[in-house]
Amino acid sequence: MESAELIDSYPWKHWKSVDAVIDIENARVELVDIWHFLLSLAIERFDVPQALTVLSEAFNVSDKPLTTGLCELTTFEQVRVHEEMMRTALETGEVTGEYLAKLAASFFKSCWVAGLSFNELYQIYMAKNVLNKFRQDHGYKEGTYIKVWQGREDNVVMFELISRMNRFSGEALYEGLESAYRSL
Repeated sequence: MESAELIDSYPWKHWKSVDAVIDIENARVELVDIWHFLLSLAIERFDVPQALTVLSEAFNVSDKPLTTGLCELTTFEQVRVHEEMMRTALETGEVTGEYLAKLAASFFKSCWVAGLSFNELYQIYMAKNVLNKFRQDHGYKEGTYIKVWQGREDNVVMFELISRMNRFSGEALYEGLESAYRSL
């Protein structure tokens, strides 16, 4: 599902404006969500040293290095890379080290396509954990949480807050979210 949400960040539908701009911030958030599930799968199925080895090797052998800056592929070529990750995720069968390595390598290639460096992946992953905690603390499970804040999704507010930080701080992010949420 996260892969589908990632692809929906791209203007790929021929009946819509294919000249629209890619929602790259949302694409990166969806990649972070996928990373969360990938890490969870790795830790669930393997002991931590094995999981780290498989993920590290996949990172090292992925076709493209994770560097800052968007790749020069067309929108449709970028979508195809993300679709390949989706195909890999949907393969049935046992979760082996080989499968996890293939899935992780395709994930890292999708990160490259979205211009998401490993440092940015880590920072957004940590920020998203803070946002998820904030959501839980403010009624997400109960259905009372407000996800759209004055016309902007909470993910967008999160990005705005971390963009103003000199150095990432989970506590500062939580406080910023709290302040913004109170003003609704």
